[in-house]
Amino acid sequence: MQHLVALRGAGRVELAAYGLADAEHQVEKELRALWPEATIAVLDVARSEGGSRIVEEFRIRYRVQGTVAVTADTEDEARKSALRVLRQRFTGSRFELVTWDVVPSAAA
Repeated sequence: MQHLVALRGAGRVELAAYGLADAEHQVEKELRALWPEATIAVLDVARSEGGSRIVEEFRIRYRVQGTVAVTADTEDEARKSALRVLRQRFTGSRFELVTWDVVPSAAA
């Protein structure tokens, strides 16, 4: 049986960029490559260190949300399978430490 599971993830990442807008753009671009159909929100961008340089380190807090289609016999198996799909998709990226939550169907 086919299920659509709504998931939401949040995390923080540090990266080097040419400015605030570049840091935000990098995060959005990399998350979009991992989960193209997701909604992405950059919640906070802050410089890691003081001082102005051409390339600076930034701490970015983000949220990503969307649905994953899986085949499973029960809703519980579908949730587990969807979480597994996203964890595998994000493994090896700078975003692999995302904290995932299943979005209740009333809020989806």
